[in-house]
Amino acid sequence: MSKSPTFLALIDSLVRILLTIIIFYTVNYFFAVENTLILALVSVVIAHVVFRSVLGLLRRQKQPHGPDSE
Repeated sequence: MSKSPTFLALIDSLVRILLTIIIFYTVNYFFAVENTLILALVSVVIAHVVFRSVLGLLRRQKQPHGPDSE
């Protein structure tokens, strides 16, 4: 698999788009939302927060811990 910056940016964008769509339709299914434009905005914000949180957790998990990690 390629590690080029453009490939990783493409994967990043695709994951964000899919996460936004999943959140949008999940919230729309469970709640009777009349204004879908506001729901779309909220979905984008939630997807951004979730994506950044997951990346932060993965980066924190990758960092070596322990006395000889310097």
